[in-house]
Amino acid sequence: MTPVERRQHVVTIIVNPRSGRGKASRSLPRVRDHLQAGLPDSQIRVVQTSSYADAREQTRAAVAQAAAAQTGRRPDLLVVMGGDGMASLGLNACAGTHVQLGVIPTGTGDDFARGVGIPRTPDKAVAAIIAGRTKTIDLALVEGELTGGERQRYVGSIVSSGYDAKVNYRVNHSKIRSYAWALLAEIAELRPLNYRLTIDGERLETRALLAAVGNAGYAGGGVHLCPAADVTDGMLDVMIIKPVSRWTLIRLFPLLFRSGFVQHPAVTQLRAREVIIDGDGLLPMADGEELGTVPLRVSVQPGVLTIVVGNDD
Repeated sequence: MTPVERRQHVVTIIVNPRSGRGKASRSLPRVRDHLQAGLPDSQIRVVQTSSYADAREQTRAAVAQAAAAQTGRRPDLLVVMGGDGMASLGLNACAGTHVQLGVIPTGTGDDFARGVGIPRTPDKAVAAIIAGRTKTIDLALVEGELTGGERQRYVGSIVSSGYDAKVNYRVNHSKIRSYAWALLAEIAELRPLNYRLTIDGERLETRALLAAVGNAGYAGGGVHLCPAADVTDGMLDVMIIKPVSRWTLIRLFPLLFRSGFVQHPAVTQLRAREVIIDGDGLLPMADGEELGTVPLRVSVQPGVLTIVVGNDD
């Protein structure tokens, strides 16, 4: 019998060179060299993307190639360098496959990394990839009329739809890439929204500033919007903030980054396996990107992704 040749462990790095105002591009040579030194028996491939659509195709192609190939001692690894948008492309490509996901955060918010235990500096993220410590996590699956003509998409962090989503949208479309500035700027246009939610089959109609559905806990560049979220518990966390005055929201603003806001009487926390989001004037966003139009069905998908994490996740 002819022996089967064991192929090299492949690490494919997909890079958005424009991420973090060029931080990804500047960090890439050091990242590549450290990975090659730390994983001398691995094949390191680097792909720099030219657009969001190109990045999506490159992540999918890398995972498809790895899934079709014979694996060696260690599963192949897809590494994405960029912000939450790149992390979203990576997790959507890897979900449900044996290909593991590494993230080297170089973006504005990096909320997915923050929420799942991935180190948020390039050097520490590279060290975690070399160490190879992994965790299997849940994702949220969103179904409906999604941006780009898709019918479903995995979400790693939070599905936003109200004040929180408008903040994210403002950051994406402004020259000032600051979540703190956008949080305050959006207060001037603060309006409660009419929500029609279905939470594990129970109908809930309410006016609220936001209703967020979280897999991991962070959005908006470090806002701990779903502080009880656990990416391994097989549940989604629902955060509803009822209407409050602008002055009250300004006073709550510092607490948004430390989860202290959950003690406020306007805040309701729920847990669910499925949430249907509908309402008037909603702007769905997720993982830093525009998501689609309501109604949207969000369901938890337990244990569908293996990620590389740090030592203190």
